[in-house]
Amino acid sequence: MPTLIDTNILVYASGIDGDRSRQQTAVEALRSHRVDGALGVQVLAEFANVLIRKRRPLGAIQRDVAVLEQTWKIVAPNDKTVSLALAGVEKHQMSFWDAMLWATAKQHGLTTILSEDGPTGTTVGGVLYLSPF
Repeated sequence: MPTLIDTNILVYASGIDGDRSRQQTAVEALRSHRVDGALGVQVLAEFANVLIRKRRPLGAIQRDVAVLEQTWKIVAPNDKTVSLALAGVEKHQMSFWDAMLWATAKQHGLTTILSEDGPTGTTVGGVLYLSPF
C-alpha cells in the first residue's frame, strides 16, 4: 500500500513527547512502511516546527530532517494541489492543512495516509486513513 506518513507519526517516533509506548509503535510503523512509504514536504516542515517549539536544538533538527530527506521518498505539492485541497475541504469537510496532505497523497498515487488524525479506517476520495495506535 503506497502510504503517506503524517507528521504525528514522526513526532511520536522522535520521542520528544516522552510517551515511550507511542514512540515504539510509531517506530515500528515507520519500519513497516519504509519500502512503500513517503513523506510530504508539508510533513517535514510541520515536524521541524514541532521540534522547534519543543526547544530541540536547531542543529539536531537539521540533522533529523536531513536523515529523513535522505532515507524516505519525499513528495511535494504542485500547482494543482491547493485547488484539489479546497475541493476536499468542501466535499469532505476537512481542515485546510489536512486537505493539503490528502491532496498531496492523491496526486502522488499514495492510497493510504498513516496518521492518528483523520477518519481512521475510512476511505476519503480514494485515500484510506489508518492509525498505528
